[in-house]
Amino acid sequence: MRQSQLGNLAITALVVINIALWIIFPPLHNGKELFVNQYISEVLSTSALILFACGIILSLRLRIFETFFGGLDRMYSTHKSIALIGISMIFAHFLLMPLTSDTPWGNRLGMTAMIGITILILLTLAHRIPFFGTMVRLAYHNWKITHKFVGLFFIIGLIHATSVNNIVQTTSIPNWYGKVIYYLGAAAYIYKELLAPLLQRPYAYVVEKIRKLNPSTLEVTLKPKNEKVKQVAGQFTFVSFKGDKALSESHPFTVSSSPKEDNLRLSIKASGDWTKHLYETLKEGSEAHVEGCYGQMNYKDGGAEQIWIAGGIGVTPFLSWVRDFDDVDRQIDFYYTVRAENDALFWDEFNAATQKHSRFRATLNVSSKGGSLTAEKIMSNVKGNITAKHIYMCGPVPMTEAFQKKFIELGVAASRIHFEEFNFR
Repeated sequence: MRQSQLGNLAITALVVINIALWIIFPPLHNGKELFVNQYISEVLSTSALILFACGIILSLRLRIFETFFGGLDRMYSTHKSIALIGISMIFAHFLLMPLTSDTPWGNRLGMTAMIGITILILLTLAHRIPFFGTMVRLAYHNWKITHKFVGLFFIIGLIHATSVNNIVQTTSIPNWYGKVIYYLGAAAYIYKELLAPLLQRPYAYVVEKIRKLNPSTLEVTLKPKNEKVKQVAGQFTFVSFKGDKALSESHPFTVSSSPKEDNLRLSIKASGDWTKHLYETLKEGSEAHVEGCYGQMNYKDGGAEQIWIAGGIGVTPFLSWVRDFDDVDRQIDFYYTVRAENDALFWDEFNAATQKHSRFRATLNVSSKGGSLTAEKIMSNVKGNITAKHIYMCGPVPMTEAFQKKFIELGVAASRIHFEEFNFR
């Protein structure tokens, strides 16, 4: 089993163990007619709370976990998946749970927690839901503020669980097993929101140079004030800029410079409200805080024959790799697809790498002239068996998903297709 699968397996195991403990150490029968309904509903609710606790722990962005999920992007994907599974279990819990009037305020807390988490999940998924996404447009920085309340509703759910008459209290082992995980999740939330801002020390940088590459993209050069962040070529970091309230919220950007350089270089496209404001207002001399670096996509872990595919600003990890080149010990075919020629940022550097390294070959695809880049175009141009190659991609999600599907149809193993899901909500 690959190490990158261990994280998901561990979370699954926590839920399976919870269910097994309920079966091995069943609760005392309370003599009520709907005891089985309550039994099943509490198994579901405790499993859901375990999933939510795991999701909160993952949101701490602990780099030690990255290897076990295959990168921070995969951790966030797991975070979203377990939230959806968890809220589904909570809905089933409320449908099955027998109605009682013993603790009305406790019931109201449970309903509040369920509704609150449901709304926050819908806000997260709004841009992917037809019609709903057109009505609800929440900018990334505003979404981050609302998402902080997930942990609060989780704690309200915990208070609900301890303030109503439930049968888990009659079986100590499942009860304490769940509590340990719940309290770890609650502690992680309290640490993240209250203590981390006081205890964490991000790397301090200053904006040394700003270069506007075209009307929508700029390159920001950051100079370390003290210690430099630890970086592997192709990784990304979370950056915030001080002195401007709007820019003080951290956002993720791929580092386009080589780890050998003293400074960090970020290539940023103004594609949203925050990045547009950054493009228009960021000044040289501004203070920057850097957290990271993150990411597990590394071509050096791949095989001897590789294909790299970049779409638009997705060129940044490949730029970092090329800037970090020494001797190229792999056969690499790089494809860079853009809409127009003036969008082909840093193409001169890729051309220079082609001239310098005989095993690196770069091809530019301008879709306004030659049409979209396709797997068929790539196959007609590369040498050797496509199924023997490792493929690395970065660009718009529809592009990477389309290429992934096509290459799998052509016989490329999914384990040989590498890309980062650069979507953190």
